[in-house]
Amino acid sequence: FVSIPLEPNPNGNRVNVAIGADVVGVYQPDTTFVSLIDTTDDLGATRNIEIDERLYQLVIGPGDVAYGFGEVIIPAEGELLPGPMPIVAIALSGERQGEVVAQELLDANRWLELPAAALGHGADGVIGRTRLPNETLIDYVDIDGNPVEWVGDAPPLIEMEIGVSSSSRPVSVIGGASWDLAISRDPATGGSYTGPSPAAPTSEGRVIFSDRIGADTTPDQDFGPDAMPVIAILNPDGSGSWVRLPDDWDVVASDVWGTVLGREVDGSLELALLDDALASAGVLPDETPVDEPVTDPVDDPSEDPAVADPSSEEGDALAIANNCSVDSQCTLLASTENGRLVAYDPSVDAFLIYDETGQQLRSEVPLAESLSLAQPFIEHVGPDDVVYVSLPTPGTFDPSRDLLAIPLVGSNAGTVVQRWTGLDGTGDSSLIPRKAGLAFVGCCGRLIPRPSPDALLYGYVDRNGADIESTEATFRLDLGDAGSNLARINEDGSSTFFALPTVLQYPRDFPRVIPTDDGGALAWDYDQLLQRAVMVRFRPDWPEFGIDNSDVFIVDAAVEFGIALLEPSGTVIIDEGEQFVRRTIEQIGTPGWDGAVEIGVEGGTVAAPGLNDYIALNQPSWAAEPGLLAVQLKQFIGANETVVTEFDVASGELLVTTSGFLDDSVFAGRMTIQTERADDGLLRFVSGTYGQQCQPGRGHQDFSTELCT
Repeated sequence: FVSIPLEPNPNGNRVNVAIGADVVGVYQPDTTFVSLIDTTDDLGATRNIEIDERLYQLVIGPGDVAYGFGEVIIPAEGELLPGPMPIVAIALSGERQGEVVAQELLDANRWLELPAAALGHGADGVIGRTRLPNETLIDYVDIDGNPVEWVGDAPPLIEMEIGVSSSSRPVSVIGGASWDLAISRDPATGGSYTGPSPAAPTSEGRVIFSDRIGADTTPDQDFGPDAMPVIAILNPDGSGSWVRLPDDWDVVASDVWGTVLGREVDGSLELALLDDALASAGVLPDETPVDEPVTDPVDDPSEDPAVADPSSEEGDALAIANNCSVDSQCTLLASTENGRLVAYDPSVDAFLIYDETGQQLRSEVPLAESLSLAQPFIEHVGPDDVVYVSLPTPGTFDPSRDLLAIPLVGSNAGTVVQRWTGLDGTGDSSLIPRKAGLAFVGCCGRLIPRPSPDALLYGYVDRNGADIESTEATFRLDLGDAGSNLARINEDGSSTFFALPTVLQYPRDFPRVIPTDDGGALAWDYDQLLQRAVMVRFRPDWPEFGIDNSDVFIVDAAVEFGIALLEPSGTVIIDEGEQFVRRTIEQIGTPGWDGAVEIGVEGGTVAAPGLNDYIALNQPSWAAEPGLLAVQLKQFIGANETVVTEFDVASGELLVTTSGFLDDSVFAGRMTIQTERADDGLLRFVSGTYGQQCQPGRGHQDFSTELCT
């Protein structure tokens, strides 16, 4: 419906487009005006409004007000880089036309390198559709900067699950319909550095999701553009279907008033309204439901016998090669804070950046300082896509290591922007992510909280070497008198506490643990007492002072040291020789018994209702070993508690002793369990008793049912 000339854009930045109630707004990079294009009776009529601020991620309305990110504020000398990023409101009419009439200051690091349509409308103001989904960033104002309310039905709040495979994209409206989009991408896709645009509202209460799923049209360059633009049109009743656009068109804006398509032709930007374009072309949404894959009918990879389906009951094979050097240094894996996979490949001495699926290579980062002969270890990937690598200190004989900060993006990519030396090189310590950096946690000490409040901290730096902090969730272990909890410190500063399973009662330094997308955590550790690797899926709905033992897994011995990476989705990546495979926890371990013992108040009897039936039905491997059976009976620990097990092979008697109670009278308790081994080789529960031991001077020291004083 309109074509507007494009201004010079030497940096190739994206043109910003937004749709309002009766206009489409266009802001071109590094210009001084916003173009407002009529979408009502005077369709296509354009007027330019001079503005005082450059804009990024344009939003129009309600009323004659434009919103968007302004220029990052230059910090004063000595302050951290970058400075804050303003989100501004600019009047489009009235006495203050073109002026900034309101602004809020945000953390610039969170709002850089965004996909299109990362901002939108909420009930009270402009919201983030990504990074901080549905959080109000600036309240609505009128052309004089006074507060104003949304009129009519509030815009829908949309959730689009991230951290999932690109072949499955769950989308839902809060309080409304939900959809599970199925997508089959061309294996030669180039992808996008910022990822796909978030799902957005459109006219008639619908939602759209747009993406490109075809092959990379410029394979000699990074990040596409890919062929085959597609749109999922999602209806309020939960139905939906796909539309394929001509290859030169894309969705450039979408909000409650409609969806705008755009393409560049001969130095101009041509715009179309989606509903009008479909009607005038006689095109209806495709008959393919959104929960069936949309593919390119010409280049459908499923029809190519040379393209193997990596999915199987054993997991999904990744495209990341596990290459090893002559000194047995093999590929290392990590993940960025926004979900991309990072591989250090010793065969090319470079970092390789993949999308979150691990199937598409996004970029390669050569190293200015070689790591191929240094036996490096990736400690973490922090904010601003800076990877932290430790390696032996050159020229020293004592066990000492250096820590290097290497950006994966920007002009310093591949160079060392910060180096620390003299770290513990014995292998008896860990570096644990915290808000401000990596904290040192030493070995060992059963009841010592970690990291300690005064732990040595190696502060995060950005891609230019300036101090920076992370907004990701971090963890702390409360042990001893402080409790027996894993504490998740959330992005907003609040804490979530999870009782520790008995299998994690004595971590050597700190378990491998990551925050999961559901607000919980995923942890791996090697239990020194059980001599087995364990994995725990901490769920946010675990009961207070308890756990769900079916989320405590004994890892199969064949893979317990082959776990290369834990993932926020709750999956793990396994090293399987020459390849990496993504698996679920259920595919690599055996869950615990989902029941619990019952201890009689009188007589000290112990019962395990349903345990033998569970063992007979599921044949869990842990039932063959007394120590592993014991942690099914004593599933979690309280503050200051320690659990010790003893087993008499001849009699089948299993003792499970818990000591260190923070009680004035009782010091310890013991379950005495009689077991027998069945024909299947697995132990069964026969009977049990419970006794307690008193604190010194408060009664008997034998484990009996007698009360302490």
